[in-house]
Amino acid sequence: MKNKYIAAGLLAMALGFSSCDDTAFLTEHPRTNYTSDNAYNTVDQVKANITNLYVHIRYWYQNNYFMKGLGSDYMDTPYFRCTGNGYSNYSTWSSTSNSSNQIYDALFQLANYANQTLEGYNKEGLVWNEEEKKEVYGQIMFFRGYAYLSLGELFGGVPLVDTFYKDVKLDFTRSTREQTYEFAIKDLEEACNNLPDYPSEAGRVAKGAAYHFLAEAYVALASIKNNDKTSLDNAIKYADMAIALHPLMTERFGTRATPGAGTKKNGVDAYYADGNVFFDLFQEGNYDYCEGNTEAMWTLENDYTVYHKFGGNNVVTSPREMSAVLRDVTWDKEYLKTENDGVASGPWAGNIDETQYPGGNVCAYVGGRGVGSMAPTSYIITDIWKDDEGDLRNAPCNIRRTFKCMDKNSKLYGQDVPLDKLDFTAQKITEFWPLWTKQAPIDDWGYDDLSDGGNRSNMYCDQYALRSAETYLLAAEAYLREGNAEKAAEYINKVRQRSNAKKVTADKVTMQYILDERARELYGEERRWCTLLRMSDGTNDYGIKSINDHAMYIAQQSFWRGYFTTTHDKITKWNLFPIPQTVIDTNTGATIEQNPGW
Repeated sequence: MKNKYIAAGLLAMALGFSSCDDTAFLTEHPRTNYTSDNAYNTVDQVKANITNLYVHIRYWYQNNYFMKGLGSDYMDTPYFRCTGNGYSNYSTWSSTSNSSNQIYDALFQLANYANQTLEGYNKEGLVWNEEEKKEVYGQIMFFRGYAYLSLGELFGGVPLVDTFYKDVKLDFTRSTREQTYEFAIKDLEEACNNLPDYPSEAGRVAKGAAYHFLAEAYVALASIKNNDKTSLDNAIKYADMAIALHPLMTERFGTRATPGAGTKKNGVDAYYADGNVFFDLFQEGNYDYCEGNTEAMWTLENDYTVYHKFGGNNVVTSPREMSAVLRDVTWDKEYLKTENDGVASGPWAGNIDETQYPGGNVCAYVGGRGVGSMAPTSYIITDIWKDDEGDLRNAPCNIRRTFKCMDKNSKLYGQDVPLDKLDFTAQKITEFWPLWTKQAPIDDWGYDDLSDGGNRSNMYCDQYALRSAETYLLAAEAYLREGNAEKAAEYINKVRQRSNAKKVTADKVTMQYILDERARELYGEERRWCTLLRMSDGTNDYGIKSINDHAMYIAQQSFWRGYFTTTHDKITKWNLFPIPQTVIDTNTGATIEQNPGW
């Protein structure tokens, strides 16, 4: 879908006039009232609905961060924006909360769009290319299966709808969680049987993504069936099939990996000498399978020329939303007394040489024009990296932890700023945290809109919905659930070896360790809430425990050295999101029961 546009147009209406038949003239013949009978007259109309499936789900990967872990052990609204009343103040959550309700609505809309598309697909008389028809069916089944898998993980059993209703229906009933997973498995199996081995064009799903989510569905099913071995064996089988199609990238590659190669942008050479293979995974031009990235299983396509011409949501706002606000951070008061006259209030403000730092206090070096809508927890910043020296994922090109003083009037100009020189007694310290290069480019090569007045708020590179590193960790979980920690360690170490991290031994592999490894590898990518609630089955609530141990306003956040204390209660009453109250109230023909704890 890269550089291809789907445009919707209106057909001109021709009016026939007759001097003898006023009745015919006055009779309405609306040609823009589309029903299933007249909306699918061509294959292209069905394919347009397929495009809508991709457009619909991309919002929840790229433009809304809740499903990716906002309010979980991963990240939350930083203190300076909420003074402790962030997403992880779960006492404010209810069956009318927007965040969880919107996810429920979005996933059911995705299933509904799939059912609607299936109706068009099944219409008689359409002239198909058989290979194309098979792929279209595979995509329909993929998205419906994906929707129900995600609903089962987040909400438990939900109404199972496999048809597109033309009339209002108010008597839905809930299935069990097991039935929901089984429904998803059936659809995802159909997807696996019909999708091509590899994406037919950039951005489309293929067998690899279907195998992965089928494996995930089997792990989910096993988790509520006392780690049923048949389900876990199936999970491992399909994970291995996905991995066989999409091996990890293990060497430097792509647009910024070769000296003297590539296109200079904004005065910056393409080659980045201090990069590594993990860095290369997140550079523009490197995301897609067709660009040589074997690890890519499902990508979200973005292109600045398309955005500049048409607008829309194919823009990545993470530099603005997830970068710290270093320009506001202040010097320690005692240290400031020893500084030069004319020094700025903080090291990343004041007299900045813009030939060295283009953009001044919103240069790429400090994460662009960050506004800090979301901040990582101490768990993400420090805890998961303890005793992990040499891990390429934690290299300075991937996580920028240390920053040089940019104020030319300071004694420390050009030197790394020690944390003890910052004021940890001022609220502005909660505007400070490390920067992840996958979320904010390391230099101006990654900002495509500067020549058009852009201000380092947005990126326009593709994004991952799924890559095979996650599949390895899913297989590791399946093996651990089977009691085979040796095999679990083997799969984890495939991911760790790529990043030059030391091998984990079988005796160290626990569910929390797998959650930690997912965090090291997939922070900002995975559907973290799906992972955490899938791993919370009411008997072994591994995911809930990780939230209670690490969430921003439940667990103490050592990175900010005690500036704020956490006072909110841990999660004790629920392990699933609530069913939206509007769903319960409007379903007047049958009872939909609320999840426990709500």
